[in-house]
Amino acid sequence: MKKMSFSKQMIIGSLIGIAVGAILGKNVSYIKIFGDVFINLISMMVPFLIFGALVEAVMNLNTKDLGSVGVKTLASFVVTSSTAAALAIGAGVLLQPGAGVTGIQFSEYKGNATGMTFNEAILSFFPKNVVAAFNNNAITQIIMFAIIVGIVISIYKKEDSFKKIHDGVLHFNALVMKTVTFIMQMAPIGIFAIVATMIGMNGIGILLPLGKFLIIITAVNILCFVLVGLAASAYAKVSFFRMLSNVKRSTIVAATTTSSAMALPMKFKDAEENLGVSKRISKFVVPLAGTLNVDGGVILTTLASLTVCQIMGIELSTSAMIMIGVTSVLSSFGNTMVPGGGIVALAIVFSLNGIPLEGVALFAGIDWAMAITRVPCNVVDDLFCAVYVAASEKELDRDVFYGKKNILVEEPVNQANISM
Repeated sequence: MKKMSFSKQMIIGSLIGIAVGAILGKNVSYIKIFGDVFINLISMMVPFLIFGALVEAVMNLNTKDLGSVGVKTLASFVVTSSTAAALAIGAGVLLQPGAGVTGIQFSEYKGNATGMTFNEAILSFFPKNVVAAFNNNAITQIIMFAIIVGIVISIYKKEDSFKKIHDGVLHFNALVMKTVTFIMQMAPIGIFAIVATMIGMNGIGILLPLGKFLIIITAVNILCFVLVGLAASAYAKVSFFRMLSNVKRSTIVAATTTSSAMALPMKFKDAEENLGVSKRISKFVVPLAGTLNVDGGVILTTLASLTVCQIMGIELSTSAMIMIGVTSVLSSFGNTMVPGGGIVALAIVFSLNGIPLEGVALFAGIDWAMAITRVPCNVVDDLFCAVYVAASEKELDRDVFYGKKNILVEEPVNQANISM
């Protein structure tokens, strides 16, 4: 098993869980404890993942970069991520991937199906007591606290005392990442137990909605990067189809490895060699996008949240669905760079919205299949954002874009194999 990729381990664990659940039926209940332990371990790490990842992302933004390029870059990330969430909500409402599924037993829904008023939604992000926020797992308040702390460290990190704090955050995150990676090694066993219990208690018919969900999320991923690409090409006044052709190397690497990190070197090369993005823009936008612009991840967490609520028969108000989209976008800004990042992201967004974490098991077995289009959506949208920023700064070389001039880019050192 150690020689297998994480995705293969998850698939095998899910398949064995399906078989065991179908064979043992109701007698499978004694296996449930292993799934519960795994869910509790993931839940335990969610506040620390969100806090540490967001503080690091914000504090590493240089104040000198937060001028024209920084504002445009961050704005493009917010727009594309919000577009992804809106598309997922629209698809969930129109196509109802979880509707009509009966007999599945989840634990209690603890969210607010009726949503909140605008003032309540704003106030929910600001904690009166940070310790209480962590104690009560109030993730939205932890997010706001993390952003404020990150900004303060970013402003004062040249001071000696803040340099130590800066380094302390990096060490803290290293510990959190190692801990989560250690826990995720148990994921095949945990998912096996959850799937086996779910199949045993509810029957194999529970798998039928997954085929519909997979088709819908694949279509939404494709639609997302097409719309973002059309907007970027229209703004930059370049050919959309040429732009798609210019990012095909990154797209192929992303789809075949299902890893945004593995595609990073090719993203740099495509941005500068094929799209004509200046080195200054590329070096700022491309790596930052890997952490702050995860459109495919937003689509997954938003659509999966709606699907589980539909299976449970929870009728969400418009404001409740918007809150799911907002929390999906915010959680994507602290993209968890661990194996099985998509599963961890689901656990985070489910926790944020009071959705039972057992629902994660529904999607764990098809995570690899979803990642075939989810990861390219992440990668390609990053490059389209780079095109927009370069064009707005007049640093898009159209001769390079149309193949009239060639440049070569030295490949940066690659990162670990990570899927999100």
